[in-house]
Amino acid sequence: MNLTNTVVKNALEAISFADVEAWLAEVFGQSMLSKRKTLFSELVDDTKTA
Repeated sequence: MNLTNTVVKNALEAISFADVEAWLAEVFGQSMLSKRKTLFSELVDDTKTA
């Protein structure tokens, strides 16, 4: 496929950010860093501040 400025411009105007986020979640899933943050944030929520 020949990616011209016009083709890229039309593609960027035709798709929404929500569509891109949904595609990313479907293709790549949750990252390892995101999984770690979720796991360790659950452990931290049980503590009280001094």
